[in-house]
Parts: sequence; structure tokens; C-alpha cells
Amino acid sequence: MRYSLLLFLTITALAIDPTIGKKLVFSDDFNADVIDEAKWNVHGAPEVLTLVKGGKDKVLRIGLKQGADMIQWNGVNTKGKFEQTFGYFEVSMRVNAHKGHSCSFRVRPDDEKQVPFADLVWEAGGDDRFIPWAHTANDNGQHDYRPEGAGKQALRAGEAFKKFNTYGVLWTEKSYIWYINGKQSFKLDKVEMKKPMIVLLTHGVGEWERSSLNLKQLPDDVDFDWVKVWK
Repeated sequence: MRYSLLLFLTITALAIDPTIGKKLVFSDDFNADVIDEAKWNVHGAPEVLTLVKGGKDKVLRIGLKQGADMIQWNGVNTKGKFEQTFGYFEVSMRVNAHKGHSCSFRVRPDDEKQVPFADLVWEAGGDDRFIPWAHTANDNGQHDYRPEGAGKQALRAGEAFKKFNTYGVLWTEKSYIWYINGKQSFKLDKVEMKKPMIVLLTHGVGEWERSSLNLKQLPDDVDFDWVKVWK
């Protein structure tokens, strides 16, 4: 099947619970005093990753390091500590409010240079810009699938940064399906990845974003309440 035939499909019906028939195999509610090094590697600037009170429980808060150009990528990942082939991956997070920086929940292999490759992403870029998307690569080249504006169909204005919402990715042998608050949102009907993938939680500033970053709007931190993975 040619990649040109791959389509993001809008799902209008309510989803069947993607956790049905599956077992919880990985979780972290970030209620400890420090980041659990048995589960996570810290990348970027460790000083901007903290466990703080966020409502009834603690959350993992990822900020930005003030610097000359602000280009950075901070977060945690499960490389060498947890990886899985197929299953349902989900996070509860409160995203950034302003543009100029972005946060993401990602499921991807630990080696982005090997093909086939798939990076399955929920990404928020401020100003209610949040989308599910995928970056894939195979012997025929690389492809991005970005349904712009898709996230806005699921949440009211301001809901993404004012409160926690759940964002999930279901990875099966036939498709990738993105979820918001338990409802199917988008689907990619083509799966070449058959090897384990890891989890990443990130917050940073890319070169393409720096010109939009307003330092007076900082801190504009990102909070992660929990992460769960079912098999």
C-alpha cells in the first residue's frame, strides 16, 4: 500500500474503552518526593523538572530554563527502563497556555535512525493549538501526518491549559488511534512498527518557535498528573 493512501480518519462515534481486555503494565502518579529513576531518565535541564502539589496530589512539572536563545528540550523518557510493542498509552496533563514553546506526550522507538520508525505524538503549542500527529519513516522516505485544528474539535477554548485532560494512543497491528478524554479522535490506518517503543514527556522551545516566545509570559509550565500503559 502506498503512503499516499494513508489517511487520518475523523471518528464520530464514541470509542470502546481501549483498556478493555488489557492489563496495566506501567504507571506513575508522580506522588513521590523525587522522580523515580527506576522508571524515568531525565533529559535537558534537570532543574526545571520538579514534583509539586497540583490539586489533591503531586504532579510532574516541567518548566523552561532561562537562557540566551531559549532553545531547549526538557523532559523524561523510559529508554532502557520500559518499552512495549502494541497496547494503549495514556497521560493526564495540563498544557502550556502561550505560544513560543510546546509540550508533548510521545510514543516512539529509542533509536530514531533505524527504520521503520514511528513517532506518535500529542503536542500542544499554546493558544489552544494542540494536535495528534505522527512522523513515520521507512525505506521510501519520511512522512508527517498533521491534522491541524483537530484538537480544537474535542475541547472548549482554554480547557487544555486550565485543567487536566487525558491524551491517549492505541497502537495495534493495524492502526494508531488517538484519544482525548476517553473518546476516539483520529486514526491512522497503517502500521509498520512491530518493535518496542518508549514513552516521552517533553516541554521545550524549538528553533521554529523562538521568534514567538514572549519571556514576559513565563513561567508557563506544563504539568503531568500521571502516565499509564496497558498491554
